[in-house]
Amino acid sequence: MPLTRSELEQFILKTKKEIEDLRNQEWNTTDPKELKKLKRKRKQLQYLQLWHLSQLENLED
Repeated sequence: MPLTRSELEQFILKTKKEIEDLRNQEWNTTDPKELKKLKRKRKQLQYLQLWHLSQLENLED
């Protein structure tokens, strides 16, 4: 079952908040391993956000 427009918008906002939180954590960490882990997670969330945006765009067509 495809996601609705409102569900996609909620996911986009949630993902955006998570990305911002991870960026803040990156700024505050001094551990290189932790920084790498945070960057990896942020990158995954950015790809997920792009996918959600793409799905939203397809709904509008």
